[in-house]
Amino acid sequence: MASGRRRAAAAAGLALALGALGAGLWLGHALWGFRTSRPSEVWVAEGAAAREILSELEAAGLVPSPRAARLYLRAASRGRSLHYGCYRFAAGARPVEILEAILDGRVAMFEVTVVEGSDAAAIGATFAARGVGTDEDWRRLQSRVEWVEEAVGNAPSLEGFLFPDTYRFAVGIAAERAARHLAERFVTVWREEAAAAGPLWGSPLEVVTLASLVEAETALETERALIAGVFVNRLRRGMALQCDPTVVFALKRRGEWQGRLLRAHWQVDDPYNTYRSRGLPPGPINSPGRAALRAACAPAATPHLYFVARPEGGHAFSTTLAEHNRAVARLRAARR
Repeated sequence: MASGRRRAAAAAGLALALGALGAGLWLGHALWGFRTSRPSEVWVAEGAAAREILSELEAAGLVPSPRAARLYLRAASRGRSLHYGCYRFAAGARPVEILEAILDGRVAMFEVTVVEGSDAAAIGATFAARGVGTDEDWRRLQSRVEWVEEAVGNAPSLEGFLFPDTYRFAVGIAAERAARHLAERFVTVWREEAAAAGPLWGSPLEVVTLASLVEAETALETERALIAGVFVNRLRRGMALQCDPTVVFALKRRGEWQGRLLRAHWQVDDPYNTYRSRGLPPGPINSPGRAALRAACAPAATPHLYFVARPEGGHAFSTTLAEHNRAVARLRAARR
């Protein structure tokens, strides 16, 4: 009788051991032994239940057994939850790697560069081309001046306040969230540069507006503060700034820009046309970078009131109108 019980117990133990071995082999294959056959992209919807997510992973050929995946999540989540977003996996990915990526929120990312001197329309087009909102979405977002109000009051729009930089965003990011990030980046850089410069010559809006003119006029590090100084000199004397890029901006916002600036355009009746309207335009005409902001915060002390572009790059600076006219004549002769 006792020997029969021992044999039964041994048989039960063997069955349990074989069952455990079989379960281990099944789990091992379902989680580590299986590999995806091709690159895959999957979207995890916000608020989706784990069961729904695992079913989508199975349908996409990423997880052969939702049941095995649920067991893994219960054992290995350690307080983590599945993160929503877009995920991209290379061919040969294991289910356990896929599950860990979603638990960690390692969503697919993309990189986008906003170039110094870009206007808001160009920035919106750049993001729209990457699937982040539409041109119309970005036009509507230009009214969200409350994002920069604390740092720069009375901004007429977000023109000039979407900071130029290289960014990494999650695939699927909303246009509003991306735009706000650019605006917050501007506020951070502006505060750094304004604090380093000390007392400013004008209001924050005036300084950023001047920075956009400097950004439009030159890309040379050695000239930025000097050009800022020329513009400040003209402002203090009540002279028209006569900045060609402001005329281009005026034409663009009126839908009249044809790609070529003519002398006749200097007469366009627009507050952004600094040939007709004295003082700074109502707001920035582009997004200035850090170097242009720095130059506008601390313009160079200079006697110059004029500058003209040289064909080889850079500008010729003059103190008097007669000197400026001679410089213009020399440069015109050199182009012939």
